[in-house]
Amino acid sequence: MSATTCNVTAAVANDLMASSPISFSLSPTIFKSLVVDDNIITGKILAKILEKEFNHKVTCAVSGNEALELLSNENFDIIFMDIDMPKQNGIETCIKIRNTSTVLEENRQIPVLAYTTNPWEESFDQAGMNGYVAKPASLAKVQVVLEKIYQSIL
Repeated sequence: MSATTCNVTAAVANDLMASSPISFSLSPTIFKSLVVDDNIITGKILAKILEKEFNHKVTCAVSGNEALELLSNENFDIIFMDIDMPKQNGIETCIKIRNTSTVLEENRQIPVLAYTTNPWEESFDQAGMNGYVAKPASLAKVQVVLEKIYQSIL
């Protein structure tokens, strides 16, 4: 499966968005986000929130290898990384992002956020992750982490 800009019409994503009274963009800057999740539905839910509420341009990848390929050819501003993926998990992928010369140099420094049902683990920090968004994604959860990231990079 090739990466695509995520356009979601899933009813579950719309229900999540409708349930939240908050709607705003934290930054007028358009951020390019990479969402890496082997579960297409949870990836698209996060993509919908990022696009609709935070004006991000989102590309989705369904594996760590696909993410590495994208990061070798295109610049991004932030990565949301699923932890539990087959073949190559999010921790292994993050380590490769930080240390592999085939990944564009600019992409080796961008924030990588764990996107998982797991609690924060020391291994996330050791891999070079910069934060955490708990699944399932919600506007409030994404807002909290993006405020921290925006403050550190803007």
